[in-house]
Amino acid sequence: MAFSPDQVDHNLSLLGELLSCGSQVFLWSYDAEGHLLASNCQDAILNTIFERIGASTYMIEFGRTHTRPLLLGAPLGLMWCAAFEYQEGSLYRSHLIGPVFNTEITQHALEERFKQYDISVSFKIRIFNVLPTLPILSTVLMLQYGLMLHYCVTGEKLQRSDIEMQQADLANTRRSLKPEYIPRDRYKVYEGERALLRMVREGDLDYRKVLEKATQLSPGVRVSNGQPVMQALVTGVTFAALCTRAAIEGGLSPDAAYTVGDGYVQSMIQCDNVAEMGSLINTMYADFIERVHKSRQNPAISPLVRRCCDYIELHLEEPLTLAVLAKEMGYTEYYLSRRFKQEMKVNINEYVRFARIERAKTLLEASDLSVAEVAARLQFCSGSHFSQVFQQVAGCTPRQWRGKNSANT
Repeated sequence: MAFSPDQVDHNLSLLGELLSCGSQVFLWSYDAEGHLLASNCQDAILNTIFERIGASTYMIEFGRTHTRPLLLGAPLGLMWCAAFEYQEGSLYRSHLIGPVFNTEITQHALEERFKQYDISVSFKIRIFNVLPTLPILSTVLMLQYGLMLHYCVTGEKLQRSDIEMQQADLANTRRSLKPEYIPRDRYKVYEGERALLRMVREGDLDYRKVLEKATQLSPGVRVSNGQPVMQALVTGVTFAALCTRAAIEGGLSPDAAYTVGDGYVQSMIQCDNVAEMGSLINTMYADFIERVHKSRQNPAISPLVRRCCDYIELHLEEPLTLAVLAKEMGYTEYYLSRRFKQEMKVNINEYVRFARIERAKTLLEASDLSVAEVAARLQFCSGSHFSQVFQQVAGCTPRQWRGKNSANT
């Protein structure tokens, strides 16, 4: 279903009215060259910021070669989401929602950060007047708004994972603002969070490397009072809520999941220091994964075969031959092979191959490893063989998977 330009304008007008029912989130429309056509925002300074940091150029260049919506970010935690309208196969208009903040920022913090930027006093004053009025939205909610915008423009319904993430620094940011402050890459943080929660949903016991990677990307939720214990508590409570939801999606009963989550939150409140809080959060994460793992076990699967599956999941980056597995399980190769095929309905080699592709998906999403490095890490004999097997299992190539599911290049 494709909308005419008049229908798109009508849809955007309705979307603008709906968004104004809560915090004001602005809509913008640009022509194929990036010139502003229309907006429900009366302050041109926001468009000036969008242009001066290079976001406008990035959006137009992206829209000329991509059809999916795009999430953009800039220093100070600003976010926009763009959707693209085409006529006869060429970019006709770009439509934008934003800017919003993805975290709370005080006037003092704005002043401190802008001391590092090479801009005029008058421009700085105008920024100070308008930025504190912008709404604060989570990345997840902003992605949802982006899906709504894309539907209003194209009539196509997508999932949050279909939204493309900004893949590089905005071209003019350093030249126009010259920041010495380097913010967290919140899109990599988001992808790291997705990988963490995926491990919970799948009950994947080999989660430690993903946890380590995500911890390196972000120290947690920022709070403005400068109290480390409070920051750790806010981070822990937020993470507990996310893990609870992921565990339910992974098969744990809501009653069990909420009971576990609430219990850990109560323990977090009683923590006296950051180290204790961090240890408790890690314990909670492991606990959720182990509970989901057990809940997903088929009662028809014998302890021997389950133990074999667990060993495979924990040693996917090592050689996994039938001989190795038989030795570890303490049975003959013939008996283990026959028993495994009888209960799992696939042979051991097929199971290992599938498990490695599932792990490859996580590595492609949550790490900066190249496709060749992922292939070597998971014991594939060559990159081409890895790509062939990946496409057979996942239905797309490793690069296509990364393009759809990760902000990493």
